[in-house]
Amino acid sequence: MPGIHRSTHPSSHRATSRSAAGFTLLEILVVIIVIGVIVASATLSIGVLGRDRESEEQMQRIWAVLKQAREETELQGLDLGMFVSATGYEFLRYDGREKRWLPIDGDPLFAPRVAPEGLRFRLWVEAREIVMKPGPVDRSDKDEDKKWLPQIFILSSGDVMPFELQVERDSEPAIWRVVSLPDTDLRLERRAGMEPWSVIAQTRPPTDKDKEKDARNAKR
Repeated sequence: MPGIHRSTHPSSHRATSRSAAGFTLLEILVVIIVIGVIVASATLSIGVLGRDRESEEQMQRIWAVLKQAREETELQGLDLGMFVSATGYEFLRYDGREKRWLPIDGDPLFAPRVAPEGLRFRLWVEAREIVMKPGPVDRSDKDEDKKWLPQIFILSSGDVMPFELQVERDSEPAIWRVVSLPDTDLRLERRAGMEPWSVIAQTRPPTDKDKEKDARNAKR
């Protein structure tokens, strides 16, 4: 009765031994490196998204506070001002008796704000870029207080002077901005890279002409 044929070739024994031994040290190291690269890429992506989220939150808040400030000035007959430094901003009210701008105390809506680390503001007023103070103003110092007046004015008539406020991270091009147009529209805008700005929120309902203009910009 014929027996079962078993291969006695040396290469067959080596393949069997290697399979039984599992992965080699080199293969394990390669797998660890690949996993490390994937984890690092995911961490970097999350970090970038988080930083973008900080920029978005800053500009959303500024747009919302400016919108509320305009409503407050009309209701109460106040003139408010916004001072922007490279790393933060504060709101002031004009005191007609003292003929000066004073801090707004006791109102959390208008409390001074400092931007998260790495963010930097840039401001244009009537198409002219403003030289920014590196940090906040010490309002207890009379000389410093007089030197650094508001750059943006929200008048009791509800008018807001035309301006453009951007926030940058590490000198990279800004992707978020707040603008005030001559027609009193306050806009929150965003762009991808160097693409045209798109409107995220605005205080004046868009007209058909505005929609056509935005559509043309989106096709560029």
